[in-house]
Amino acid sequence: MSTKITTAELNNFQKVSYAKIEPTGNLVVLAGKNGAGKTSTNDGLEATLTGHNGRNIKRPVKDGHGKASIEVKLSDGSTLIRGYTPSGTTLKGLDAAGNKFGQRELDARISSLGIDGRKFISMGEKDQLKALLSIVDLPFDPAEMDAERKRVFDERANVGRDGKAIGDVVFDKSLPTEETSVAALLEEYRAAEALEQSHRDDRDCLTGAHAEIDRINAEIGNLIALRSTHERDVDSLKEKIGNHAPMPDVPAIRASIDGAEESNAAIRTNNAAIQQAKRQHNLREKYTELTAELGAIDKRKADGLAAAEMPIEGLTFDEEGVLYQGVPFSRASGREQLIVSCAMIMATNPEIRVIVIRDGNVLDMEGMELLTDMAESTDFQIFIEIVKEDKGDEEYFFSDGELA
Repeated sequence: MSTKITTAELNNFQKVSYAKIEPTGNLVVLAGKNGAGKTSTNDGLEATLTGHNGRNIKRPVKDGHGKASIEVKLSDGSTLIRGYTPSGTTLKGLDAAGNKFGQRELDARISSLGIDGRKFISMGEKDQLKALLSIVDLPFDPAEMDAERKRVFDERANVGRDGKAIGDVVFDKSLPTEETSVAALLEEYRAAEALEQSHRDDRDCLTGAHAEIDRINAEIGNLIALRSTHERDVDSLKEKIGNHAPMPDVPAIRASIDGAEESNAAIRTNNAAIQQAKRQHNLREKYTELTAELGAIDKRKADGLAAAEMPIEGLTFDEEGVLYQGVPFSRASGREQLIVSCAMIMATNPEIRVIVIRDGNVLDMEGMELLTDMAESTDFQIFIEIVKEDKGDEEYFFSDGELA
């Protein structure tokens, strides 16, 4: 059920001597010159519905008078009387059955943003975002999504930084990745030396055998038997030498040993470069994956926002605050800010549907028409001040604290 003001009567409140407002439509225009009583009327309505604010209302009683009062009657039959005397202020609330109620009961029936049309505008960016999120039903938790996005963004930044730190990597594809074993080469070298020594020993033995034959031949007559023995030795050695394995290239082996460490150093350096190149490639792939993940998060958020029913078309938010038509809310025009701020109050769907606007002159004709349409579609009642020098066709025109 929506409740609106049917009658508002002000006596000696601020600059108003006496004024009685009986709204007939959703948009109630309070016109007049500056200081004529328009703002005092809206101050009185706000003080009666939302409570007295000593910071905003310094001297509630009109100069020269001892007391002031604002009596507001609501469409549900309730009556509110805000009284002011030198000793303070009181609120008397009676429902249609005559039962008393106070400010706490009123607070439960009005918007959490109050009734001031500029309330949302005056809030800080964080509070604006908090207010919007309390109204909009989103398919995701903005705080959790922002935290997830920050985690992925930070991880991607670290990956990108590590990849850049590696720089340009150059390596030789022709080099083997396995280093030459110096120990194995040394073992091969020792075996070759031993084999070479064995061959020399065999050749020395052959030389000695021939010498012995020569000596025996000199004593041939006496040493036939001995010569036969040595001849057999010669045959045996010839056979052994004939079965010798091919001689390894000992100088080449020595050269391999001498160049192995230098070659291994080059291989180690090249292998390190290959590993860096692989790591850089992996980092680039990870960076691409994280970029895609960020895109997915942003799309999920965009889809959620697109599906959410905002208080007004064009309103959205990011991690820093509320946006309107794609720009920070604080950079929107005065007209846009006021329209959005009123839409926020309407979106809270309170029982008492009243808004007061003190700076209606920021609205052009199109803005007034839009505000009227919004008030009618949501069954809200808007009391809006317009500064005018002369009375026109306005329902309520203030002059020197009274209605003309």
